[in-house]
Amino acid sequence: MRRAFVFACVTLLTLFDLNWLFASGLPVGFDVRQHLSTTTRYGAGKEFVEEKLEDLPPLPSECVPVHLNLVARHGTRAPTKKRIKQLDKLIEKLTKQIALDPREDSKRPAWLNDFHSPWEGRKFGGELLPAGEQELYELGKRLRARFPTLFQHDYYPDVYPISATQVARSAASAVAFGMGLFEGKGDLGGSNHRAFSVVTDSRSRDIHLRFHESCMAYKESKKLRKPAVEVYQVDVYKQVAADVGSRYDLDLTHEDAEGLWLLCKQEASLLNISDRACGLFTSAEVELLEWADDLQAHHLKGYGEAINYKMGVPLLEDVVSSMDRAIAASEAQKDVLVEAARLRIAHAETLIPFTCLLGLFLEGDDVKSLQTEKSMKHPPSPPYQRVWKGSLVAPFGANTAVVLYKCPREVEREGTAEQINNDSSEYFVQVLHNEKPITMPACEGKHLCPYLEFKETVAGPHLENNFETVCRLDVVHTPVEQPWTSRIFSKVAQIFRWPFQTSCVHASDSQTCKAH
Repeated sequence: MRRAFVFACVTLLTLFDLNWLFASGLPVGFDVRQHLSTTTRYGAGKEFVEEKLEDLPPLPSECVPVHLNLVARHGTRAPTKKRIKQLDKLIEKLTKQIALDPREDSKRPAWLNDFHSPWEGRKFGGELLPAGEQELYELGKRLRARFPTLFQHDYYPDVYPISATQVARSAASAVAFGMGLFEGKGDLGGSNHRAFSVVTDSRSRDIHLRFHESCMAYKESKKLRKPAVEVYQVDVYKQVAADVGSRYDLDLTHEDAEGLWLLCKQEASLLNISDRACGLFTSAEVELLEWADDLQAHHLKGYGEAINYKMGVPLLEDVVSSMDRAIAASEAQKDVLVEAARLRIAHAETLIPFTCLLGLFLEGDDVKSLQTEKSMKHPPSPPYQRVWKGSLVAPFGANTAVVLYKCPREVEREGTAEQINNDSSEYFVQVLHNEKPITMPACEGKHLCPYLEFKETVAGPHLENNFETVCRLDVVHTPVEQPWTSRIFSKVAQIFRWPFQTSCVHASDSQTCKAH
């Protein structure tokens, strides 16, 4: 299967319309900031959502929200230390190349002559930036304004639990989000802020928000699958390197093309500079490089392999059980405060699998494959249109909300004579992605799904899974092209890792997990 994947990717490369690929100049209205895959800023990604997702009819006015689940990615962050080193290495090489061949008639961009990385000399990386703080702060304010009845109560941790991971940018994003959500609810400072709690699980065994780190079978599977993706990415970088190098009198390797694309993404996203490194590429090359990034995210984090999202079942279970409790409390009609919203701030590795579990951004008839938990083919390559894009699914600050509504058993829906008349439930689910309603293919394409149908057709196929079963190392299938020596080493590694995996999942505290 993996050989077929590599062959298909390489074959697609040979089928590109070369006139399309090498066409120069940016078309009017092309905004590179909307084509940076998962490095896209939330503002640009949200605009992209507004453009690409269809407008859906409003909900019946008789329907009222009774509970909300939110899963969000942290806000815009600085490049990591690894990426900073990669940029430093690239710039050092280009500087030496230009110094050794200072031709006056060169087509090289002038900015390259004395260029220094904006992150040169930094000792740290990956932290939440002020722009990221603002993204989550504003999201909190908009969420409260959109659902005033859910957020009308004074803050209490059992009514509005906020959780994050122990990664600093996630926790900082949760704080910024809470400041916006509860602004004006307290007595601190000029904006009347109030203190609130952010809960985190141990970093070593967080199976709700960092399941990708706790699932040993996934980590082994990812390691085995990653080379197949890299084969294609290298082919893309080689083609772009040859084109850009020829255009600007630069001797570029595929590593250099990858580095220039990284510089483009960081400059455009973090510094709002799109005419420097990004200016080296044509719009067709940007779209191709974006697709190469999306291909990796899709295959290693999304629909490309079923284990990518099956391991997220603890998060889905938590979402469903919180709605079950909200319905029970609503039916009890007791005059007590109950949980109104469950709010989680995590990572792209959390959000992407969660959108898969909900069946969002599927291509064509892929919903059938999803409900049987089969791996899916990658999104079509440019210039063909595709639904699954990193800038749409998981830009910085991306968020998916699952809102539970209570409706009268019979109300007119969407301004028509059609009736919401469900014999078994008066509760319905709506999903918002980046604050815009989205249809659920697994619920017959509805954007307002009866809750019992949601449990059966959207969540149900996945809730049959168990995290420990999914993440056992013996579920990983060794690819046929792997050398016999690697297969032996892999089996030995699995034997020694298995006790660590199970002890970490069951450990009652983080020290117990570390002790093993």
